[in-house]
Amino acid sequence: MVATLLYSIAGGMLAVLATARVEQIAWRFLRFASFFAFGAACVVVVWTLRAQASWSILSSDWPTQLGCLLAGGAIVVVFMAPMNERRAGVLRVVCGISGLIGVAAACGTAVAASAGGPDASYATPMIVISQVLGAAVLGAITVAWLLGHAYLTATKMTIAPLRHFSRILTWAIVARIAFLLISVGLAWWVGRDAQPLSANPAPWNIVTLLYQSWLIVSLRVGVGLVGVGVFAFMVRDCVRLRATQSATGILYFASVFAYIGELACQQLIREWGWPI
Repeated sequence: MVATLLYSIAGGMLAVLATARVEQIAWRFLRFASFFAFGAACVVVVWTLRAQASWSILSSDWPTQLGCLLAGGAIVVVFMAPMNERRAGVLRVVCGISGLIGVAAACGTAVAASAGGPDASYATPMIVISQVLGAAVLGAITVAWLLGHAYLTATKMTIAPLRHFSRILTWAIVARIAFLLISVGLAWWVGRDAQPLSANPAPWNIVTLLYQSWLIVSLRVGVGLVGVGVFAFMVRDCVRLRATQSATGILYFASVFAYIGELACQQLIREWGWPI
């Protein structure tokens, strides 16, 4: 679960940065944010290789290999950050490719960790979509609170980047909530003819699973979606008023809520083989 979360954060951060006008952002922030992503990727790769019998990258699984590419792309951005005004297009391409690699690594670890769901032909695409949306939320919220902190020193930086990231966060949360509704409805439809799981003689039923895992579901929905959604609305209002310090304080709390919500989602994927 932690590996998937860190890959989602690192990949999401770089992918979100690729959508921004990096020439408007202080290069020291770009360097710090990409180094943050590099550190997250390295933690997962080292942790995974340490658990193996061999430290060879070539003999590891493909999500770990993608994690190495993610770390490599992030460190390239670290060194390219001072050229953000002269090489903005190249920097955005490197961020975008590295971010997509990180999101792919998160999808791979999430699918590998999932329990037997009701129907793999439906469960696997749903897990992938869930991870893409989750990476968008985690990447946007992490980049936003890091950028908000950067305004304390980069006083001449325009408010446009923070407005852009807050807008991405808002739409990502809306998409995440819409996915929740679609996922529960599709799970109910698929689960009607699903075979019982090997570890549980009862038929796979999403309503029963929601009831049995009510605490994790409450964290996922109440904290990770509703709570973050309220904070995202508050942040947009603060950005409209150019209150960057207030927005940063709210984003600190929102990021904790988002991390808890996505971890809860990973736990449900492990137990159910289906995301919400």
